[in-house]
Amino acid sequence: MATTGESSAATKDPGWRKAGMFKGIGLPVPSGPHQVGSVDVMPLCKGDDSGLLFRLYYPTEATPDSGYHYPPWLPDSCYAKGYMLQKMPSFVAGAVGSLATMFCGQNIAALYGAPVKTSTPLPVIMFSHGVVGMRTTYSAVCCDLASHGYLVAAVEHRDHSSGYCYTKCKKDGSQEFVDHWIPYGKPPSSGVEELIFRFQQLTIRRKEILLGLDFIQQLDGSGEFENLLQSDFDFKQFKGKLDLVHTAMMGHSFGGATTVTALADDKRFRVGIGLDTYMMPVEDGIEDKVEQPLLFINSWTWQWPKSVIKMKRIVDVGPRNDKYPTRQLITIRETNHEDHSDVGFILPSRRSPVSPDVTTILRTNMKLCIAFLNRHLWEDSTYPVKDLDESDTDSSGIVYHGTNVKIESKV
Repeated sequence: MATTGESSAATKDPGWRKAGMFKGIGLPVPSGPHQVGSVDVMPLCKGDDSGLLFRLYYPTEATPDSGYHYPPWLPDSCYAKGYMLQKMPSFVAGAVGSLATMFCGQNIAALYGAPVKTSTPLPVIMFSHGVVGMRTTYSAVCCDLASHGYLVAAVEHRDHSSGYCYTKCKKDGSQEFVDHWIPYGKPPSSGVEELIFRFQQLTIRRKEILLGLDFIQQLDGSGEFENLLQSDFDFKQFKGKLDLVHTAMMGHSFGGATTVTALADDKRFRVGIGLDTYMMPVEDGIEDKVEQPLLFINSWTWQWPKSVIKMKRIVDVGPRNDKYPTRQLITIRETNHEDHSDVGFILPSRRSPVSPDVTTILRTNMKLCIAFLNRHLWEDSTYPVKDLDESDTDSSGIVYHGTNVKIESKV
């Protein structure tokens, strides 16, 4: 079963930039100055005998006219089953095939297998998906970051939090690797048991992120590794071309919890960004271990007091860098949890009449993220970051500084 990102459903898209949108998916053109390339990789890493799965997003100078194509948003039909059973459980199994066909017609705005543009070393962002997500669920965010000159490594986690997850395992004790699919693992219904279940998953996620960063360092060093996916892509293009001094960690929901945990455990990450972070599995007292700058961007409708209190404990202990705080909590008005992902562009959703459109949400998110990275990862005090400062008013009117969640003073 092919799942290398180059399925037969992927075709050239002659209308690659039409009215500011990518034909077939409706994702906005990335806001940075660079075109974006992508490639899947499953390196066999020390400490993991089944390989880690990434989608790498990076700057490129290639265009569709040079023979590269925009890959399908859905790498394999199995992912459609995972999405539908978890996001839209009312769909019967027989509908999955038709929905998979629909998804396979949607393309990601990152040319698959295109050569890497590395006139300057690429800083690195590790990206962790949320529950039911995968390596392409946040393609709009990852492509936008890559268009600003970053290598973004979107991990597909093997902790049973993905709707479906793809890996390879050795067959019957032999040295031959065969395809293996990992289904979604439904958590226990009990609140305490669910937290234990999620904490165990978070432990796996932490290991995968740290092994993933080890791999990125190996990619920059020798450029040589064992790739369990068949690929003609020359990964040695990255050799000596990655900026491992400027490395950030980022994620959505459960990926936000993964971000906080990774910052606490590995100081190679200089900055963190959590999108609508699911804080409940994060250990108490972690605010004493997180030293790096950290930005939380929340949705308007999803967060609750206990989760926000854990965020605020981290934010409130953050030092100030000159006149700017290194920890910030921002909320985007009238937004939903999945507005931080591609889901709003792909699946039909019921939106409030006062909700901003998904393109505006993405643009606002990216403006905040790029501003925070420029200020704290690059320590650039000249970068225009008014949307990060409480004293200024965001032009879109949807940036709310702090949280809209009501927290009782006795809590």
